[in-house]
Amino acid sequence: MIDFLSPGWGFVLYPLFGCCLSVLLTRVCIRVLPRLGYVDKPGGRHIHEHAVPRGGGIAVILAFFTALGFYALHSPLPESRELLARLLVPAALLGALGIVDDRRELKSKLKLAVQIVVALIVWFNMDCDYTILGWPVPWFLSLALTVGWVIVILNAFNLIDGLDGLASGLAIVSAGCMAIWFLPAGGHAPEAMSMLILAGTCFGFLRYNFHPARIFLGDTGSTFLGLIFAITGLSTIDRAVTATSLLLPLLAIGVPLFDVVLAIWRRSARKLLDPHSGGIMDGDQDHLHHRLLRETRKQTTTALLMYLIGCGFAAAALLLLFLRHSTLAIGYILLLLGVLIAIRQLAGVELYASARLIRNGLIKPRRGLLINLVHPFIDFFLIGVSFVTACWTTCGTAGNLQIFLCTFGPLALLLCLSGTYRVYWLRAGINDYCRLKMLLLLGSVLACSLLFLLEYRNMAQLYSIDLRQFIGGSIVFSALNVLLIVGERLLIHYAEWFWFRKLDLQHQAPDRLRLLIYGGGLNCRVFISTLYCAQKSGDREQIVGIIDDDPVLAGLHVYGFPVFGGSRQLGDIYEKQPFDKLLVTTRGDDPEKMRQLAEFCRRHNIVLSKLVIGEKTVVLEDR
Repeated sequence: MIDFLSPGWGFVLYPLFGCCLSVLLTRVCIRVLPRLGYVDKPGGRHIHEHAVPRGGGIAVILAFFTALGFYALHSPLPESRELLARLLVPAALLGALGIVDDRRELKSKLKLAVQIVVALIVWFNMDCDYTILGWPVPWFLSLALTVGWVIVILNAFNLIDGLDGLASGLAIVSAGCMAIWFLPAGGHAPEAMSMLILAGTCFGFLRYNFHPARIFLGDTGSTFLGLIFAITGLSTIDRAVTATSLLLPLLAIGVPLFDVVLAIWRRSARKLLDPHSGGIMDGDQDHLHHRLLRETRKQTTTALLMYLIGCGFAAAALLLLFLRHSTLAIGYILLLLGVLIAIRQLAGVELYASARLIRNGLIKPRRGLLINLVHPFIDFFLIGVSFVTACWTTCGTAGNLQIFLCTFGPLALLLCLSGTYRVYWLRAGINDYCRLKMLLLLGSVLACSLLFLLEYRNMAQLYSIDLRQFIGGSIVFSALNVLLIVGERLLIHYAEWFWFRKLDLQHQAPDRLRLLIYGGGLNCRVFISTLYCAQKSGDREQIVGIIDDDPVLAGLHVYGFPVFGGSRQLGDIYEKQPFDKLLVTTRGDDPEKMRQLAEFCRRHNIVLSKLVIGEKTVVLEDR
């Protein structure tokens, strides 16, 4: 006979009870909420076509706490009742805010103030004493990080709730992932149960929230989901914070978090480009689900694709979980590749806005001054990364504050006094990069020498290292400083050359002129830089390729474009790759060659132009 009262069956019965209760309460909300004025009307940024009741998060909240309360009453674990108390107070306050907001449309500043109060309650209710890489985190920094964590997760689920069934479906995926993390971890049975109950209640609500939705979560439900994941995510982070323990909750709620990061990135760039545009708190229609919806044109397909992306993030979290005690480096490499692919495929709008920001900085240095001002902070952060990496590879720890100051101080002081921050790095030359490299090497050597004189004996006793290991760590520290800091500057030029050229073309009209360049020399490079990196009026041309009479270049790529062949193959090239304009960038003037090109262009109705680069003497007249 099956014993339904055994602890194992509780992981099935309580979520099932929450699911059934959520279905009943949601049906009640569908009937009652419109009579109370909780109706989401179409228009504005909303994509639904008919009035739909909102505030259905009330059903999710009541079903969740009812099921969790029954579990806490019957559970022999005192931690279950502590978890219920820890969740109930902030959820009640946030739920009250959501109920009023769904009815009255409160101002964003007021909502943010209440969210900060909720985050403070979370911090007081939890033991948030952490150590990062062995360094104790002061209480005020712990408070700031906790408040920031809670507010970001709250608004992540609030922003993602813009499509039928999206927030509730992603909550099921995230809750399932975190439950899988808690179950084998041991000692986290109440947290695992809370995640399973949350998944059950969201599943019951999804029955009426999936397209075509009969009810919406509203701010009441979306912020509640964010709060539960924020509090539970803090439980997954070890007291001695490691990269793996921090990444697990981040990846479990990866889609909402990725979307809110993109929103901050996108709106900040637009604000810098246009001071009259909306701020970070103002909504737009460039969220992930909006972009996918424009491509699929179906809410059901879009929601399923977002669920699939959420499953991908959850799979990455579980991969790190299972590899954390073995080949963790492989998991980090796969995660890094996945993040780069996700940014390339899903962050096209943000990359384009960043490319425009960099281009405007190139055109008007005062606008690009902000990018130049952040370089010291970026450099100091990268020096810290180099220090932690060198210490970890040498000593197996992250070092301590005294050792860090011995290495950081001389290098940071040398960079500040050398004048390197008076260089406008958006227009830096090769000499500036060579000088920066030498400064970094010199500063690193001075820092390591000072560390050897002041702290070597202490390090040898604390970490049991010898002179050979110290020298090896110094080499790693110096090499990383050069690679990271110089690489960060080079990334700007890469963004100028690649981002704007590729991404700007994707945002141009499809009927722009198709341009073929004759000549793959230095003048060709000057023209390409001018075409894609300078401010020009009118539509830009689309370069289809290059032709050059040098047979060595045939079949190769020059400046990122294919070389089809020479001028003798112009007819065959035109048949395979039609073009509207031919631009001659060769330096020499061959009358016979120009006559042939002119005849070909006249015959095919093609515009023929020649790039002229030179100088003109200005004659000053005496007055």
